[in-house]
Amino acid sequence: MARGQAQAANKQLNLTNSTAAGYGQNAASELGALTPQATSLMNSQGYDPATLSAITNAGMGAVNASFGDTGNQIARNSAVTRNPASVNASLDANAINKGTAAGQEAGNIQMANASEKDYQRQLGLQLMQGLYGTNVGAQTSDLGMGPSTLQARAAGGGWAQGVNSVLTGIGSLVPKVPSGGGGGGGGSSS
Repeated sequence: MARGQAQAANKQLNLTNSTAAGYGQNAASELGALTPQATSLMNSQGYDPATLSAITNAGMGAVNASFGDTGNQIARNSAVTRNPASVNASLDANAINKGTAAGQEAGNIQMANASEKDYQRQLGLQLMQGLYGTNVGAQTSDLGMGPSTLQARAAGGGWAQGVNSVLTGIGSLVPKVPSGGGGGGGGSSS
């Protein structure tokens, strides 16, 4: 192998190794910072306790306010009509409806929390998948560079191949003389 070709292959191999080291350092710093965040997302319990409490208070407060007003309206109607006979039945029906609505609201809040938990888990998994894919892709790409450099070194011929390439290159610069036909004129004889 020509010395120049070996030097070029060694230079490329050193560059490849340096690039690989850079990928490794970048991956280590990224993984160090992002892995705990991805793990936290994957292990999420949904909304944080303060947010879940606020959602629950708002939802249940709305249910209570709505049915509380209905109970007051039943009492007012009874007083206006002076017919207390239907008050207990109406209040019982109101209590049943309030319980049903409160149960539905609580279930909806829990379903929303479960959806949020699943969403955060998926985000964490996507983050981890992206980190893994980026690191594996860079490593795979980089691993292909070293063997190709070594193959270039192994394929290199000796000094004769280098001289042949130079001569072929020089030959392409020299204009070719047309061949064939033409009689070369006869010289004059004196």
